[in-house]
Amino acid sequence: MASKVPEIRFAGFEGDWDKLPLSEYLTTSKAKNRDNTFGKEDVLSVSREFGVINQIEYQGRSFAGASVTGYGIAETNDIIYTKSPLRDQPYGIIKTNKGVPGIVSALYAIYHPNDNIEPDFIQTFFDKDKRLNDYLRPLVHKGAKNTLNVGDDEAILGNVIFPKRDEQVKITESFKNIDALISHQVDVCEKLRNLRAALLTSLLPQGEETKPRVRLDGFTEAWTEKSLDEIITPYKEIVETPHDGYDRLGIRSHGKGTFHSYVPKGAELETAQMGVVRPNNLIVNITFGWELAVAITEPSDEGKLVSHRFPQFSFKEKNVPIFFRYALINNRFRKHLTLASPGSAGRNRVLKIDKMLEYKMLVPAEKEQKAISDILSGYDRLIQLNEQKLDKLRNLKQAMLDKMFV
Repeated sequence: MASKVPEIRFAGFEGDWDKLPLSEYLTTSKAKNRDNTFGKEDVLSVSREFGVINQIEYQGRSFAGASVTGYGIAETNDIIYTKSPLRDQPYGIIKTNKGVPGIVSALYAIYHPNDNIEPDFIQTFFDKDKRLNDYLRPLVHKGAKNTLNVGDDEAILGNVIFPKRDEQVKITESFKNIDALISHQVDVCEKLRNLRAALLTSLLPQGEETKPRVRLDGFTEAWTEKSLDEIITPYKEIVETPHDGYDRLGIRSHGKGTFHSYVPKGAELETAQMGVVRPNNLIVNITFGWELAVAITEPSDEGKLVSHRFPQFSFKEKNVPIFFRYALINNRFRKHLTLASPGSAGRNRVLKIDKMLEYKMLVPAEKEQKAISDILSGYDRLIQLNEQKLDKLRNLKQAMLDKMFV
């Protein structure tokens, strides 16, 4: 028999949780906007990430029809089930309206919470995708074009295992605390990314600017225009293609850096030789150069292998490689690579290296390159540390969703 007690439980609570139909906790709402008390500005959307939120605030405009008469009224603390499939929630999602009253279309079912349920507990319970999907799967019938067929009353006939209301409240409070920490950490990461972006546009010339908007203390020397072939030189280190497995390097488009994958024995490229990747090189995918598939290699890329379609270039003396991660890999360079990659879209567009090397850019002296890259890379490390902290908080919440429910 399945346990009716969670693995982790607050002190002071004992006994099994109750296994009952969800209809014991919720009552289907029949309230409609027949007198047009609410307008288009009051239409609500239901988001996997943000929950119940004003549609205009969330999506920038209202998607309601000419008339909102007959839309369902969702009061504060009402539960809303949206019958629209999402990738990870193929039977829809269930959220609590934690904000002001509003209206939703007929695609949504609305429920009033009974006295035996803490409204926020419902959303927290269904925040775990597997639990949500397992509950809805037996109740929902998928129709043509992936429509979800289930009546409002039928959607709450499935069984759930809930504690008494006082324990629901205690659990909900703990999740409010972790959600507040996550929300704060999201804000911290966003502010750091915005600050980094502002520094990038201030410390490096933008567009047709001939000098940066802000100079670091102690630097007054003019920046010099150089072509790329004055900055880099071809780098080749060739080995025979391994036949017992190897680590391959790839380049993400849009300047998003490199990634690695393991090529097992028997799946190697049908080429006699491959290039060895070394750190602090400029590397480009000539097939997708027009999508800015360009990177400055990192220490973690050391020793990875690439085909001839990934040429590398080392930096000449008095050039700081990491500086060009910020100064070179941008939209202006992407436009140049597009022009240097003739042909139609996709694999038929191959970058002409000689044309790429004609690219001209403003470059400061070596010391200023290092000073700028030190500041920007410092922010990158700070952003990475805070994103790791955010990941840990999100993982903690997922562990709580696993261990604190039946």
